[in-house]
Amino acid sequence: MPIMEKEFRLKIADNNDEYEGLRTLWCEVFSDEPAFVDAMYANFGEDIEGYIAVDEEGTVSSALTCFKCGLFEGRDVYTSYAICTSEDKRGLGLAGRLVEAARDDVLSRGGISLISPAEPSLENFYGAHGYVPLFYVDKRVAGEDEEDFIFDAEDNEYEKFEAKTVLKALRWDEYNEYRERFLEDVPHVKLNEHMMRLVQAESAMPNGESGLLLVNGGDAMCAMNAGDDGALEIEELLVNPLLSSISSEIADEMACRIAAHFERPHMKYRVPGGAYCQSMAAGLADEMMDKIQSGEPAYYGFPVE
Repeated sequence: MPIMEKEFRLKIADNNDEYEGLRTLWCEVFSDEPAFVDAMYANFGEDIEGYIAVDEEGTVSSALTCFKCGLFEGRDVYTSYAICTSEDKRGLGLAGRLVEAARDDVLSRGGISLISPAEPSLENFYGAHGYVPLFYVDKRVAGEDEEDFIFDAEDNEYEKFEAKTVLKALRWDEYNEYRERFLEDVPHVKLNEHMMRLVQAESAMPNGESGLLLVNGGDAMCAMNAGDDGALEIEELLVNPLLSSISSEIADEMACRIAAHFERPHMKYRVPGGAYCQSMAAGLADEMMDKIQSGEPAYYGFPVE
């Protein structure tokens, strides 16, 4: 790189003006604050790069951010994220060319390139650029059925889950240690420190405490997300494999217990496996492709759509 295509130049943002152009476009498209983008780049340091398409005037017309998030099958994993194009430049193929440029750079370093479709319709788009579905999650709602009633604010009674649920806040490194134990038998991305620090920053509770939680001393673990409106969701719920072997419904019970602890009637949560493609990959070894075709599930873990 750079690569010439009509009046646009594809390159890595390597000066302040180009970075500010990337950040401005990111914030316009995704409604994020500039401080969020700055914090993300500061967090990943040398392990993050911004790819941009600039016009003849040097204006950033399309951009994506690529960062190293961990290891999969012993190889470095890079995620392409925040892919965006200015409204007046859409339909020119700029985003697709940036996706391919980042992909090729990752593969040239011997890594695996990941990309997360924000909606199912994008799977075909990324598939045309060399990506195959790999990591799946199941999105559920605990307490959605009447028989799973948890909390009634009017009479303050728990009809189903009366046992006390003890939640312990964890640091990112403590959480990651438990995570590796729970996922020992599941093909998964081993998240690096930069990624876990990002997860911890995004998992702060309304009171400011960590949303990375251990449930009942090790029955389960979860990463909570607290929205500005006070809404709570479980971005990742992992159940102790010993308990998972006992009951296929244990994850739902744990999610219900967590919801009851926070006095919520329902709780959205995500667990490994299922039908929702969280992330697609390029650069997989033949053996992993064979596993995919045989239906063996793999797991990434956190929403980077």
